[in-house]
Amino acid sequence: MSGKIIVVDDVATNRALLKAKLNAAYFEVETISCPTSAFDRIRNDQPDLVLLDVMMPHKDGYQLCNELKDDPETSHIPVIMITSLDSTEQRIKGLEVGADDFLSKPYDDRTLIARVRNLMRVKITFDEMRLRDATSRELGLHSFLNSRSSSSDAGGVVQIAASTPEMSSRWSRALLGSPGIEVVETSGEECVMKFDKQAVPDVFLIHQTLMDGSDGLRVLSVLRSHKATRKSAIIFAVEENEIELAASSLDLGASDYIFSPFDSNELNVRVRSQLRRKRDSDRLRSNVIDGLKMAVIDPLTGLYNRRYASQHLMTISEKSEKEGEPYSILMLDLDEFKRVNDVYGHAAGDQVLIEFSRRLQENVRGIDLSARMGGEEFVIAMPGTDTDQAVFVAERLREAIEQNPFIVPSLDNEISITVSIGVASSQPGVYCPEAVLQDADAALYSVKNNGRNGVKAHLRAA
Repeated sequence: MSGKIIVVDDVATNRALLKAKLNAAYFEVETISCPTSAFDRIRNDQPDLVLLDVMMPHKDGYQLCNELKDDPETSHIPVIMITSLDSTEQRIKGLEVGADDFLSKPYDDRTLIARVRNLMRVKITFDEMRLRDATSRELGLHSFLNSRSSSSDAGGVVQIAASTPEMSSRWSRALLGSPGIEVVETSGEECVMKFDKQAVPDVFLIHQTLMDGSDGLRVLSVLRSHKATRKSAIIFAVEENEIELAASSLDLGASDYIFSPFDSNELNVRVRSQLRRKRDSDRLRSNVIDGLKMAVIDPLTGLYNRRYASQHLMTISEKSEKEGEPYSILMLDLDEFKRVNDVYGHAAGDQVLIEFSRRLQENVRGIDLSARMGGEEFVIAMPGTDTDQAVFVAERLREAIEQNPFIVPSLDNEISITVSIGVASSQPGVYCPEAVLQDADAALYSVKNNGRNGVKAHLRAA
């Protein structure tokens, strides 16, 4: 895996050493010696990862990391802080300002490369979602989460799997002291996977050896491959000096690792960091999904729009042709709808369209497609339905509109509405949705020219 890394360190030998190690692992590396100019360079170059020395003149690594994480243009870039200081307080301080990891010199080369690759994978996924989200944002579909501030109070469910009951209790006490965190204790591999599918843990904290003797790395691998848990964060706890095991956990997909025994404050900071990242990721993923939905949903009526209808009609047509069954299309147009807008106003017209859409959905099957094609024109596609059946449904719809005046809350009087409906069905050898749509449209045009408020089927010559 290649990627661009920026190293910020005021000591030339440190920069050269890191560059050589990372180049050997096929990463593209740039170095910066002046921390005061680093922020602008990182913001402009948008690297895939930043390595920061902690002790630098004029601006230390903590300050620079905090600036990067507070800026929406750089907050998503992973940061690893490297220092010769090896104390719990220093690690906690680095994690609190947003660092993704904190390595102390002398660091193990394999751990460094494993951590870099791990964070690169996370960023690639995050970047893909940000790109799709940006496209939706440009289309005006929704607002993007611009900063980490809204996630500062992240809480969630943490499931722990320690090696002894005493360790489990100690971990649980440490986490329960943190607001918003719910803890679930488990003992072995089978217990780890026995969770409510509607409430999958946000974070798993797993020791290298579970109470039942299970291999923590195996459990980690299973969780990461399981569909329900692959988006959860996983913190892998290893015994001190188990550097190789820590690196292996990252290669297998752990989100973070922590050496046991650990300070309870460090555990809380690491867990909260993973909860914030997961919540941002979940929100971004939800934004992307919502954006995709909004691209095919009419925002006023909640029905599908023309774009989706065109694609779905192709699917219905192909399935009908394959199975040798007909499908039917109803083209509907509200009669003299312009008069409604002119007399009662566009707000009242919108309420009529919303209620009309509701009645459509009440009178068709779940497998039928209901879509707003634009303005007051709608379409219904009915798989496995011939002309006679479609005409029956169309007449039922017409009566449901005509016989029940529309009530608009802002008006004192009701509004009487009628609808014209054209019906067409596929025929053996004629499954093309464009042809069936044209036939339905021609039938609708005929109804409009003959007094409106009616149903007419287009019948092809034998």
